[in-house]
Amino acid sequence: MEEYQLNLLKLLAKHDLQSDISWQEDLKFYILCNDLFAWGCADAEYIESQDDVDLYEKSIEDCGADTVWVSYLFCARKRKMRPQGACYPEDESLWPLFDACGEEREIDIGNPYPQPKKIIIDIRSL
Repeated sequence: MEEYQLNLLKLLAKHDLQSDISWQEDLKFYILCNDLFAWGCADAEYIESQDDVDLYEKSIEDCGADTVWVSYLFCARKRKMRPQGACYPEDESLWPLFDACGEEREIDIGNPYPQPKKIIIDIRSL
């Protein structure tokens, strides 16, 4: 087993994120990201190096207590791509993290819904 794999396992145990990661018999670790980038698409992102483990750790730090989005943020960062609009988190505080992963996506068959937009209402105008 390579050192980055051990570091990944330690990180997963420390943050109780073992259920987010899958692996193959040859110990290739990956995250399922079905439908994250394209509508109706099975997909996975591999963790292949210490750089990937570091990126995963940064995603843990940035998501804070909201560990549900850690693995998806890692995948978006690694691909340098925003998720499809329908897969954005409900928590608006996480939107800038995903927006920073890449350019805004065009609406097409793989991304049929626009990403959510923050609505700011000036109560003085009501």
